[in-house]
Amino acid sequence: MENTQKRMPNWALMVLWIGASIGLVLLIPFTPAHEPFAEGGWGMYPILFVFVIALIIAVDSTVYLLRASFDGRTFVDQVGEMLRAGNVGGAIQMCSQTRKPLAEIIGAGLARADRGIDWTLRAMDESAYGLLPVVEKRTSYLALLGNVATLAGLLGTITGLIKSFAGVSKESGGDKATLLAAGISEAMNCTAFGLFTGITALLAFSVLNGMTQTLLDDINQMSLRAVRLVKAAKITGGEPMAHRPIHAPGAHLKNHVGLGKGVHGHGGGSHKKSTFASLQLTPMIDMFIVVLIFLLMTFSAEGQILAVSRDIKLPFAERVEKLNRAPIVSISYPENDPAGGVVTLDGSEVSTARELLENDNPDWKIAKLSEQLEVKKHNWKMTNPDKQFPGEVIVQSDQNVDFKIIKKVMYSCGLAGYSNVHFAVSQKVAEIVD
Repeated sequence: MENTQKRMPNWALMVLWIGASIGLVLLIPFTPAHEPFAEGGWGMYPILFVFVIALIIAVDSTVYLLRASFDGRTFVDQVGEMLRAGNVGGAIQMCSQTRKPLAEIIGAGLARADRGIDWTLRAMDESAYGLLPVVEKRTSYLALLGNVATLAGLLGTITGLIKSFAGVSKESGGDKATLLAAGISEAMNCTAFGLFTGITALLAFSVLNGMTQTLLDDINQMSLRAVRLVKAAKITGGEPMAHRPIHAPGAHLKNHVGLGKGVHGHGGGSHKKSTFASLQLTPMIDMFIVVLIFLLMTFSAEGQILAVSRDIKLPFAERVEKLNRAPIVSISYPENDPAGGVVTLDGSEVSTARELLENDNPDWKIAKLSEQLEVKKHNWKMTNPDKQFPGEVIVQSDQNVDFKIIKKVMYSCGLAGYSNVHFAVSQKVAEIVD
């Protein structure tokens, strides 16, 4: 009796996997997922290949299990009616035409029922040894692929962080922050895609493993019921199996097949497999702790003193000195801005350039700027009671800003006790003259 419920052969699985992977790689640039996929770097490709093979295995297993499942109780009842009527040949023919694992196992036993109940049991076991592993085929790979995808995402994360560390060690200022952000973006995209693939594969594994176990339990129960119907129909005969040169299967085989306890009533019995597969997240948690510590150290202890806005073009100077950390007054000069730019203190707006230019008051004091600087001065003295106040402030001004605005800023800083005014500039490279 030949079972038509076939699984996809391994070679066909490989061909489909390679073709689908290449197709997705070519299709991704035309989808909304292109940007995050490209930002994830090379580490996204191994995860993509794992995702494709997991999806193919999940679809293949789902289709097979749905085709292999049917109303076994009704089928066994129909077989029992034929056996009670003495129509063993009709029952065997019905099993052959049904072409389901349960039907093939029962049909194999009925084909030898005339030789004794022991032959019937052994024939059903022999058929089960070949059929039940096919039911479970490749399902366990989904748990493996889920963990592989997670670890592949971790690998891509580590490579992204290595790129970040390398950028931080070789660059400085704004370039350092840019390279750091790019490396972390690559790392996080790999992490997200790896976790998505891993969760998808593990969910598919749990669902399919549950469907598989339900099918196996149904086969166990209905096979036992079929054996009892054969006994009740009294169609068995022949020589007892004890005098035949065929030995009973060992307990370990019964445990593997799952029919040992259900059919024979002795032996190791069926063993249900768990539908849960663990996800290896410990290395990823350790990695995130390292990332957190690194970011805290980078931005808190060694962060850059100032970040130049795109609306500010610093003036050039040939002789420069390194700036110390101090309050920063920024004066922007954006194009097509009706306010003519803004004056800010550590990012907080204190005035606009147009307001300062149009104000003809002989008092050059910028009230809001002076008040906030005095608050900062008071806070500094509270936290440093044994030190002399340095009175340093950094002015970050666009090269096109009217000098009248700069004078008012310097005057206001002096009123608040900030007499050491430093200007942020870009160093001019000296030209070599032959």
